[in-house]
Amino acid sequence: MKTGLFIGRFQPFHLGHLSAIRQALAQVDFLIIGIGSSQYSRTADNPFTAAERREMIGGSLADEKIPPDKFKIIEIPDIHNDATWPAHVRSLTGDFDILFTGSPDTRKLFEEYDSAKIMPVKFEIKISATEIRQVIQKNGDWQKNLPKTTGRIVSQYLLRD
Repeated sequence: MKTGLFIGRFQPFHLGHLSAIRQALAQVDFLIIGIGSSQYSRTADNPFTAAERREMIGGSLADEKIPPDKFKIIEIPDIHNDATWPAHVRSLTGDFDILFTGSPDTRKLFEEYDSAKIMPVKFEIKISATEIRQVIQKNGDWQKNLPKTTGRIVSQYLLRD
């Protein structure tokens, strides 16, 4: 069985992330989805908790009829040590065959400190979570770039504040 890994902060999980996961699942039998910077929440750059991000991802994949036996979601806290971060990731994820990434930083760290096969994801949808957070702060149309379940969770978060 071929296993892949896709890591993101998912602050919030958006349609670009969903596209990347679909790309990865087209090439592997099982995908590990790593929630990076999992220990951070309730800041401008990391507004959502790891549990909220897990709910965004899992709910969005369920809405898309992606079988739950095709993926697992794990939390990957930062350790602030580039040289040991890939080994830290592997200690949490277990073995995987392919790392899927759109992040130049993640790619660089795994190229330097790990032997994983790396597959870039195509940016089929030009959006970033940073842009979405900025649109949310300006009270703009932020929902158009989010899966339905993510939009519901973001709405609940906004109502809390």
